[in-house]
Amino acid sequence: MRPTRTALAALWLATVGLTALAAPLIAANPPRQPVAPPLACPSQELLLGADALGRDLWSRLVYGSRVSLSASLAAAAITVALGSLVGLLAALFPGPIDQLTRGVLNALLAIPGLLLAMLFVAAMGPGLRTVILAVGFGGAPGFARLSRTVFLSLLERPYIRAARAIGAGRPWIARLHLLPNSVSTLLPLATVHLAWAFMGTTTLTFLGFSGDPALAEWGAMLNSARLHLIEEPRLALAPGMAISLTILAFHTLGGSLSRSLDPKRRRNSKMLPS
Repeated sequence: MRPTRTALAALWLATVGLTALAAPLIAANPPRQPVAPPLACPSQELLLGADALGRDLWSRLVYGSRVSLSASLAAAAITVALGSLVGLLAALFPGPIDQLTRGVLNALLAIPGLLLAMLFVAAMGPGLRTVILAVGFGGAPGFARLSRTVFLSLLERPYIRAARAIGAGRPWIARLHLLPNSVSTLLPLATVHLAWAFMGTTTLTFLGFSGDPALAEWGAMLNSARLHLIEEPRLALAPGMAISLTILAFHTLGGSLSRSLDPKRRRNSKMLPS
């Protein structure tokens, strides 16, 4: 059953990615301009109907995949890059630097990541770039703590101890040993954080922090649909299902990567009789 879930998750993410790339080809109407009467029902010309302003809901959903996916990828990249850098420095420099890093991380982790992102947006002002930075920095403390643990465990490996014994410097050890050997552990964590980044960006845009009410983005679409949730639930159903399935797919893929890259599981599978 697990391979089936993984395949479905990968298929959904591939579909979302291809939809984002082919948006001009599969969406005939512009996502921001009204093309029909408000709340028009689905038809041959409007696959999902129109929203409260007469905009093509299908076009907004398709173009919204571009914004939601690219924003979450950018935010996750910031989280992974910044968190890995902080965790690496803390592991390589034990003592005052590591203690200071742990103290700052513990203080930041006491604040929920989404709340930290909201505080960042409140300080910097609304806007999609601010949302990306806020979500990226909001997830960095958690990833930094995890990456620090991974790097510390790698530093205890015999080959790294031998390299340090013969005088290898910290940059050399980090570049040739720590970073390459941490990929198998950090990659599944990065995938899970990508799900958090997707949820964070769509949540902030749902709350109106994108700064553009006409933005074709799944969270913003969900926000505009809540005013007509009773009489036209289809306005919220399409973006809501897209957000939920994408987050679930990222989580599923991260769990599958974690199981497939786990050395103990690989050794056990090799020991099983064929």
